Amino acid sequence: MSPSVLSRLRPDQIAFEPFPHLHSPQALEPAYYAELAGAYPSMQRIVGPGPLASHQVSGPLGSNRVFRMPACEVVGNRAIPAIWRDFFAYHCSDAFLREAIGFWRTAIEREHPDLEASFGRPLSELSAGVRCYQRGKPPENIQENLRADVMLDCQFVINTPVTTPSAVRGPHVDKPYKLFAALLYFRHPDDRSVGGNLILERIATRHCRFDRRQHIPEELAEPIAEIPYASNALIMWLNTPRSLHSASARSISSVPRRYVNLLAECYAVRPEGLFELERTLAGSVYWSVKRRIRRRAMRSTLSRT
Repeated sequence: MSPSVLSRLRPDQIAFEPFPHLHSPQALEPAYYAELAGAYPSMQRIVGPGPLASHQVSGPLGSNRVFRMPACEVVGNRAIPAIWRDFFAYHCSDAFLREAIGFWRTAIEREHPDLEASFGRPLSELSAGVRCYQRGKPPENIQENLRADVMLDCQFVINTPVTTPSAVRGPHVDKPYKLFAALLYFRHPDDRSVGGNLILERIATRHCRFDRRQHIPEELAEPIAEIPYASNALIMWLNTPRSLHSASARSISSVPRRYVNLLAECYAVRPEGLFELERTLAGSVYWSVKRRIRRRAMRSTLSRT
């Protein structure tokens, strides 16, 4: 079995402000991390065609642009080293879901007290699946992603080399389908850039509305902590309406920013997800349409079972 990102950590290390999160500067055993880092796929392999590469990349990749390679492209791919296939397979398994829910149970019960009732079963009995993709279709609207209680994914992620200093994404919370997320950094030894850190933030005003991608203006976000982009560093958090975060700007660099993204999303529990947000007018209209589409997809799935 592949070692878990949680195997060297304890639940009492979870911090609850500004939202439930955990930071470990040395998440994996150093020798194991070094073996993984040495086998991390090239930027060219991650950028290659796949369900997340709907843009059909050709020519220059662009500055500080994000590309992902999900578990559905990795686990059965013999071109990916076995150590990574095993790592991805474990972190998309029922065993990892049970481990993660046990680890985060206190925080989950505190932040989402009605979750068990929504599923109609104990959290320890929730089923896991590997998240599927279809070109041009959001994962939450794909029938196959409604077949399990919690869909897991593990992704190789890169941000391309930087030609103009910039941040990948401003203050936002993740989609309300997400239960938890984690970033495990694989900073390249040749990376001399500054920035690319994860900033944990608090909403600085009582009157704040999110757009359709869960963003708010930077001036409404108050930075609370900054997690350095460093080798073998893990940041994991429970997704809540308060889980506001962003990435700091990266300086010019010829080296990509590398990490592994782990996530758990609940598409079958409620059309609106685990929580609702106050949104802008355009955001409200967008999410109203999205809920109607999801209700139809959920009804269609139930009629087949």
